[in-house]
Amino acid sequence: MQKGNAAYIKKMNQKLILKCVMNEQSTSRATISKKLALSKPTVSTLVDQLLEENWIFETGNGEASTSGGRKPVNLMFNPQKGYIIGIDIGGTNVALGITDLNGKVYAYRDFPTQVNLEHHLFEEIKQSVESMKWEIGIDDSQILGVGAGVPGITNVKEGTVKEAPALKWKDFPIRERLKEIFDLPIYIDNDVNINALGEHWRGVGRDKKNLIYIAIGTGIGSGIMINGKLYRGSNYSAGEIGYLVTDRVHAKDYHPVYAGYGFLESVASGSSIGNQLSERLGRNVSAKEAFDLYQQQDQAAMEVVNFAIENLALGIANYVSLFDPELIILGGGVSGSYSIFRKQMVDIMKRYTPKECEVVPTTFEKEAGVIGAVALFLKEFDTLIDI
Repeated sequence: MQKGNAAYIKKMNQKLILKCVMNEQSTSRATISKKLALSKPTVSTLVDQLLEENWIFETGNGEASTSGGRKPVNLMFNPQKGYIIGIDIGGTNVALGITDLNGKVYAYRDFPTQVNLEHHLFEEIKQSVESMKWEIGIDDSQILGVGAGVPGITNVKEGTVKEAPALKWKDFPIRERLKEIFDLPIYIDNDVNINALGEHWRGVGRDKKNLIYIAIGTGIGSGIMINGKLYRGSNYSAGEIGYLVTDRVHAKDYHPVYAGYGFLESVASGSSIGNQLSERLGRNVSAKEAFDLYQQQDQAAMEVVNFAIENLALGIANYVSLFDPELIILGGGVSGSYSIFRKQMVDIMKRYTPKECEVVPTTFEKEAGVIGAVALFLKEFDTLIDI
């Protein structure tokens, strides 16, 4: 066997053993050997190396059992082997956190985006991370790297933001700018994509291989997981569900070149719902207030919300027909009102889809983007952890 092949096989077996320990939470060498069909000497050698490198640790004392044999020494994963910085740069706020390898958030910070955008954005990011490192008592040697999400089309390979209207960025070298403040491996992706990764890793989609995360806020975007992998498309712009045309009649008067966003988000996003109702009522109305008025059976609110939900349901029905996902997860501000419009959406979807698909709201709160960014790093960085 060639040396390169032997090294590769060794690393793959280490990954399998580590994953087995992580999945079982507490297990023995004998159990690993049986489960993975690896010889006991091979497992023992690789486990010793994982122990030496601090990926795992031993528990139990090997005392005699009632049957007369000795209890096996159990192995457990060490999530504090390293830490990861997660950054979610949103149009309104920047959220930052430091997690362990299980995604547990040990420190969290956020600050407003727009007031810092022109001059102090990266300085604020650096100061926030330094503050978090001091809070939990770690230094750079314990940090594996950085994952970051941004609200725009992102060239993952180049580490550039092709276009992010909310940040007024075009061909912006985001990874290069972050490299100026972090001497660490850095991975960048679209913010909705990282949310899909986070849900798949630690959220309601953790046992699913095929899922779609749809963020409904200022705009509408989606992240698509197929066979456990993120689908980005040939131009890194897959998942732009906001551009779907869901009403042929209304689309005739729609001019996306001038509007700057897609048809579906022009009628069904949170900002659109608020803007449409504001025009009708002659005062500023938020999407949340629109749903409150909808529940009170306000006529104008009912017309606006019903039209928005009908179009949203049609868009999601198209996704179900195309991708046949196991689960659709709704995030963004409008998802907070899902209980109000769930039945209406599900009824419409049933009419147009060959098979039903469960639609659920996200269970993550303010730390969602941080966990997603960490999931991105673990997915892309060449480490023994395989998520």
